[in-house]
Order: sequence, then structure tokens, then C-alpha cells
Amino acid sequence: MMTRDFFLGLTTVLVGLPGFVRAQPVTPYNPRVAGVPVSCSSPEGGPVAFVPNSSLADVGLWFPSWPGVPAHVEYNPALLARLPPPVQLFWFGHACTHAVLANGSNEEGADCGALQLLKRQGLVSRAQVVEIQAYLLGAPVVQWGHRPGPARVQRLLGCYDRAPGSLK
Repeated sequence: MMTRDFFLGLTTVLVGLPGFVRAQPVTPYNPRVAGVPVSCSSPEGGPVAFVPNSSLADVGLWFPSWPGVPAHVEYNPALLARLPPPVQLFWFGHACTHAVLANGSNEEGADCGALQLLKRQGLVSRAQVVEIQAYLLGAPVVQWGHRPGPARVQRLLGCYDRAPGSLK
């Protein structure tokens, strides 16, 4: 069970203040996802790079750090761009939560953490969570430990509703 203090700490991970962040250049540490400038920090407080890799057959993959290589996410920009904007942000929050929690294959925790983080940052509304659920119901099951559509989406609204924030 994740605590409120932990999720309050996550609020510093994802930056969604367009007026503040637009002045920053787009870099692997300050990418734009669905047209929104975002950033992510590792458990140690260092930035997590989001590195474009057009040869990936998946939207993206999170890699924990290992000697000489920092934690990072590689993503395929063309595949990410095919997703609806709320799903793109959900993917980003999911990948970032993996890095923040350093939780390896805890896919349900990453799904839940992503929605709570995005809600706190004002980046997705409850109606957009319903859109994300509809998308995931029809999405193919990937081999990385995600549960099939109905089992995966049943907890999403509850995770969103438990997070502080004002979006409805």
C-alpha cells in the first residue's frame, strides 16, 4: 500500500506547468509528451532521461540504472504519437513511476501511481481516465507483465479518485 506522504513526494517528479516550463528547451530530461513539457526524477533525485529510439517495436521501455548507465526510458516517438493525448500522458506517468518507485515489474503500482501523479499535476481529468480505460480495453496485451484489458482497467478510477486534486 502506498502512503499519502509518498505520493505527495511524487508531486515534485512531474512538471506540468506549461507557462513555467515552455521556456526550457526540449531535452531528454525535459521532453514534451502530448505537447506538454514534463520531467521525471529517479529515487535518488537525479533526472530520468527519456531517450527517443525509433527502432523500438514498443512505445517505450524503462531501464533501471546499472554500473555506468543511469536509469532511463527509451521510447519510439512515432508509436507514442499514435496514442490519444491522455494515453500518451498515462504512458509517461507509468514509465516515470517505474523509475520513481524503482519497482521493476510492478505494473499495477505503476498504473496507479501514474494516474495519481497526473491528477495532482492537473494533466488528466476523471473523464480522461475513462478514455484511457477504453483505450486499454482494446489494446493488445504486452509481454511486460501487464494484465489483460479488463483486469488492468478495473482499478484505474479508484486510483485516480484516491489522489488529491481538483480535476473531475
